[in-house]
Amino acid sequence: MSLGILSGCGETTGGARVSFSAFAAGAESATGAPLTFTNHQGYSVTLTRAKLHIGAMYLNQTVPTSGAQETSCVLPGTYVAQVLSSVDVDVLSAQLQPFPSPGHGIETEAKVGELWLTGGDISATEDPTVILDAAGTASLSGQSYPFEARLTIGRNRQIPTKDPAYPGSNPICKQRIVTPIFASITPTEGGKLILRVDPRGMFDGVDFSVLPKVSDAPLLYRFSDQNDNAADLSLFQYGLRARTQVYSFSWQ
Repeated sequence: MSLGILSGCGETTGGARVSFSAFAAGAESATGAPLTFTNHQGYSVTLTRAKLHIGAMYLNQTVPTSGAQETSCVLPGTYVAQVLSSVDVDVLSAQLQPFPSPGHGIETEAKVGELWLTGGDISATEDPTVILDAAGTASLSGQSYPFEARLTIGRNRQIPTKDPAYPGSNPICKQRIVTPIFASITPTEGGKLILRVDPRGMFDGVDFSVLPKVSDAPLLYRFSDQNDNAADLSLFQYGLRARTQVYSFSWQ
C-alpha cells in the first residue's frame, strides 16, 4: 500500500524525518467487557463484540475537504506522517494494540488525521474485507433487538454517478477514507501515534426497529451491509465514517 507520499516532503516543509510506533484501541474508559449505553434514538444498547479493521493512517498538514468529489483520494504534499500497515482492533478494550510496522513522517505540525478503512487497494471496486464486525442487543419499550453487523466497503457502497459527463465524480475510495479528524500533532522520533475508537458514536443514531430480521428462533436482526435501509445508512455513513465522537488521534 506504500504510495511514497512522503517523498520530497522534507524538502518542502523543512521537517526532519522521523520514525514512530502506532497503536489503536477503544476509548480510555473501555474495560474489554460488554459495553452498555443509551443512544440518541433512546435504545439501550449493549455491544458484546466490536472489531474494526484499519488499513492505514495518515496525518495531514492541511485540512482536506471531506467528501469533496473534485479532489483526489491521495493528496501528495499534504501528508506529514503515515502508517501503512493494517490492524484489526478490539474497540471494546482500552489496551493499546500495535500496528505491525512503524510509521514514518517528518517533524512538521499536522492539523488533521485521516483513516483508511480498506483491506488493500483504496480504489479497488470490490473489497471483501470486513471493516466493522459487531454484535449486541438493543432494547426499547420492552422490545429487544439482538443484532449482528459485518460491514464491507465495495460496490455495495458505491454512489451512482448523476452526471454521465463525469463518470469518476464519486470514486469508491471516498467511501473508505474518514477525514478530517482534527488533531494538532507534530511527529517526533521514537514517539507514539495513538488512535482511539469509541463504538458508542457509531451506533448513536441507529433506529434498530428498521433492521431486517433474519431469524425468529433465535431472534436475530442483521445489518444488511447495503445502503438499503435507514439503520444501515446510519451505521455506515454517520457512524463508521463519522469525523467526530468516534475517532481521536493523540501523540505520546
